[in-house]
Amino acid sequence: MQSIQPYFQLALVLMLNLAASAQNIAPAPDSIDIGQQTIGQLKVSLIYGTNGDVTKAGKDLKAPTAKQLKALKALKQIKFTHYKNLGEDKQPILRSYENWASPLPGSKEILLSYQPRELAKEGSLILDIEFWQSHKKIMKGGILLKTAKPLYIQGPDWRGGKLIIVVELVSLNGAVVAPSTKTIKTTE
Repeated sequence: MQSIQPYFQLALVLMLNLAASAQNIAPAPDSIDIGQQTIGQLKVSLIYGTNGDVTKAGKDLKAPTAKQLKALKALKQIKFTHYKNLGEDKQPILRSYENWASPLPGSKEILLSYQPRELAKEGSLILDIEFWQSHKKIMKGGILLKTAKPLYIQGPDWRGGKLIIVVELVSLNGAVVAPSTKTIKTTE
């Protein structure tokens, strides 16, 4: 029995050394997840439009920005007499992951998921988006966004009016698309 004990002690010392050295090992550059790289920033605003009583949307709501109001009034398909900004959210765009924006502050009631599909031209990006309301997918599609050119989407009925989703590509960090695979690569 005593002849086996030194082997157990040696094995224990080896395991402790192995565990200690494993904590000091940095991940190899190839093992870094490049899908988590930020390739840009997206801003999602939620606007309430109605021809009726605007207070049904809630109290103390602000009007959309002057730029948003001008764009809303120029739209042919979305026409309302009153608009209120329900909220907005700015989030990074991760290269290969589904991202989430929550334009209602402090609420998970209305969400927009988005994932980059490919870059179309310099300064523009194709995203797959899904609009979620009350944990149900309301709409889904692919959209082309250009920097500083917001997209206005007429959403579902809500409190006697309509929700309007404004999706804006705030910035794009010099990403390029590999032509054969259409996956997003950064130039950094």
